[in-house]
Amino acid sequence: MATESKTRTELPEMTPEDILDGMGTIKRMLMVGALFAAVGYLLVGAALFVEFTQFHPLIDSFFVQHTGHSLAGGGADRAGMAALNSDLATIHKFPSLLLWMKLGGVAHILVGIFAALAAIVRTLTMVPARLGYEIND
Repeated sequence: MATESKTRTELPEMTPEDILDGMGTIKRMLMVGALFAAVGYLLVGAALFVEFTQFHPLIDSFFVQHTGHSLAGGGADRAGMAALNSDLATIHKFPSLLLWMKLGGVAHILVGIFAALAAIVRTLTMVPARLGYEIND
């Protein structure tokens, strides 16, 4: 069981200017968090849009045009088939772009959430000082 100290360390009282500065900092933290979350949602939304409007139709057209070949490039001899090789190269570039956009979007959303939580913690640490100021007036 912890023993209580007889001496109480006094924290310096916050002036109204300090409280207003702290509130301004909290507002900026929330704005930064909202900005990061918005960018994250835009990245994830753009990735889904590109996937459904470009990637899926490209795969569908590949299977319609090149019935004797797989996406891995297997099948009959590909020598001299520039259209097939071009289609495969285009299809193989998409997953890395989509993965980057989705993971980057999720990372931005998480940074936005962290900034908002930090603002909440900062607000909670200011509550006693603000209440003390309001009660003493």
